[in-house]
Amino acid sequence: MNNIVRILVVFSLLLLMSSCEKEIDVDLPRPEEKLIVEGIIETDQFPYVVLSKSTGYFDPTDAQSVANSYVSDAVISISDGTVTNQMSKICSSSLSAAQQKELSDLLGIPVALLSSYDICGFVDLSMVGEVGKSYTISIDWKGNNYQGTTQLVEPVSLDSSWFEVFGDRDSLGFLYAEMSEPAAEKNFYRWFAQRINSYQYGSLKGQQKDESFLLPSSSVFDDEFVNGTTFEFGYGRPVASDKFDDQVPERGFYKVGDTVVVKFCSIDKGVFSFISTAEEQILSTGSPFATPVNVPSNISNGALGLWAGYSPYFDTIICL
Repeated sequence: MNNIVRILVVFSLLLLMSSCEKEIDVDLPRPEEKLIVEGIIETDQFPYVVLSKSTGYFDPTDAQSVANSYVSDAVISISDGTVTNQMSKICSSSLSAAQQKELSDLLGIPVALLSSYDICGFVDLSMVGEVGKSYTISIDWKGNNYQGTTQLVEPVSLDSSWFEVFGDRDSLGFLYAEMSEPAAEKNFYRWFAQRINSYQYGSLKGQQKDESFLLPSSSVFDDEFVNGTTFEFGYGRPVASDKFDDQVPERGFYKVGDTVVVKFCSIDKGVFSFISTAEEQILSTGSPFATPVNVPSNISNGALGLWAGYSPYFDTIICL
């Protein structure tokens, strides 16, 4: 008898649950379209800016949609405080295959996207970055004006840099550097590295290992705890592809035989704040304890992104 009662109770609960089901159609508001700025000026290099616009979370992410998100109908000017120039628009349809490849390496936009769609960026070939100057861009788009300023601060050199095998690994290790940190001012830094040697075997034989400078997951730091001291620090190899040496056991390591160019950049506080916050958010993605934080753009009027100035010091490490 008790079993029959239990079955009736369960059956009644199932009926009750099914009778309470109701299809809910949530009408999510369309997010406000925002301008996204990706711009760089570097010592002795021409400045460039790529613009795009934000899209909705549920919007398509196919190649056509990605291409359509780039902005080409803006007017951008750049000023060093003395000279003001209007930046020129250059579109991928006007470039040769070799130039598209070069642009792809520079901007991180896939070659396939550049060759299939007309994607435009903005450059000023009459101005190069100079240490000690501040550079302001002014962007006019859809009746709104957006501005951002960055400074090319004095670069800080590394005292030395080297490769060291890690633990008992036969030929795999990390890059290390020693630097004497200036005590006179607050400083901020970013680390890039690029392997310029080629693969010696396999399907990639003859191909340069890294086509551009790559960034580790935490690429910036400041002098809060090292101001005025001489100290050592190290970095592993950024993982940026599905190549065989980006898999275990070589994943994240440099190896004996590599030749690596280190690009150690001094940056201003605004660039550091944006990148450090963005990297922190990326590293905490998926954590239930992570606190959402707005990434502090240095572009005005509600735009997203960054106008970044880099003052690099270069060094070459031969991994022996």
